Amino acid sequence: MGEMKILVIKFILLVAFASSEKVRFDNYSLYKIFPKNEHQISVLQELRNNEDKYDFWKDPAVVSEYVSILSSPQDKSQLESFLNQNNIDFVITQPNIQKIIDKENVATYTRNNLRNMTWTRYYDMDSINSWLDDLVSSYSVVTAVVGGRSLEGRDIKGIKISHGSGRRAIVLEGGIHAREWISPTAVCYIIDQLLTSSDRETRAAAADFDWYIFPVTNPDGYIFSHEVNRMWRKNRRPIGNNYGVDLNRNWNNNWLVHGSSSNPARDDYAGLGPFSEPESRSLSSYLLTLQGKIDLYLSFHSFGHLLLLPFGNTTEPLANYHDAMNIGRRAMGALSVRHGTKYVTGNIAEAIYLATGGSIDWVKEQLQVPLVYCYELRDNGTYGFLLPENQILPNNEEVMDSVIELIHQAKRFGYMSSASGLKASLLMLTALVSIYVC
Repeated sequence: MGEMKILVIKFILLVAFASSEKVRFDNYSLYKIFPKNEHQISVLQELRNNEDKYDFWKDPAVVSEYVSILSSPQDKSQLESFLNQNNIDFVITQPNIQKIIDKENVATYTRNNLRNMTWTRYYDMDSINSWLDDLVSSYSVVTAVVGGRSLEGRDIKGIKISHGSGRRAIVLEGGIHAREWISPTAVCYIIDQLLTSSDRETRAAAADFDWYIFPVTNPDGYIFSHEVNRMWRKNRRPIGNNYGVDLNRNWNNNWLVHGSSSNPARDDYAGLGPFSEPESRSLSSYLLTLQGKIDLYLSFHSFGHLLLLPFGNTTEPLANYHDAMNIGRRAMGALSVRHGTKYVTGNIAEAIYLATGGSIDWVKEQLQVPLVYCYELRDNGTYGFLLPENQILPNNEEVMDSVIELIHQAKRFGYMSSASGLKASLLMLTALVSIYVC
């Protein structure tokens, strides 16, 4: 009966996809679950691995303060029975996520009117691309760059902000997971502040570095999340009766070792091989052209209030872990000032769970970038990927504060200046030899 039920659900979804009708989530409920010990974490992990009918928005791990699960209405009673039988506490933070989705009024950007881009709304792919085009035509310091191509033939569009030659580089990457809409808008807000802010430190950061910024690195998936399935995560690769590869499990760094799946039906499906997908493969090729120039690489995801650093295959303090931790923690202190939001800093394996094949591990090891971080933006399980519009601007403001502080603290630790190159190179050459494949 269970297999037949899954097949019926897949058939319904395939029909909806084929007709481009929007998938609805009426009475789908978001659970925030509080495991109290390792046994409860273990049984939640078994549920995660053995049941395809639940959508784990935040996975169970030893360090997890909570686990987030989205359940369909027909499966809620079974989930609650399972949790009660195992004495696992939970609350329902959203009894019907379709009501939140219905309130998401995606804005449309009007061409040739930069003031039309606001920071209290979400925007679709066409609007973001049009805004980027207008920035190129409006600012002499902005040029268009293409970081690669998607499976369906779309450009991975970005911009370069440069106030002259000879500068070191900062790279920002957003939107690799389609449903994480707060990521592209946070990246776009950083672009806006680098170009328009009157703050002295922000203007200095804009002028002192070459900024390479890609708001949406999964354009096919992002469009699909707007047009068909709001909760879509992967790209749009067809694999038999399934679709999509998790682009942040597809990079050639300990591929398929931890935290990913070989099952195409899963949201963490890693693909047929490392860099099997044109998005990750072409973006990595573009980043290789910047090798030796990048001082700071930032990847933006949601959700969880975390600042993550490599690596995802071990909790060992590899490379310049201690410097990166100190810099990151101080930057998160700056993030907390404006709105009181608290972030935790740690490497992927210690702060969330073992997970490999992601962009930041590849960038750190392959390109030997001194400072590499991944933001897991708002929130803490109340709304998950459906962050309300009244939190967009506060999220973006505090993130911008932290990015400027990252640069400030990096310089205090001897990075991101003309004298930092030798130190960083020696650190990387010494420490990276100790990286191993689990």
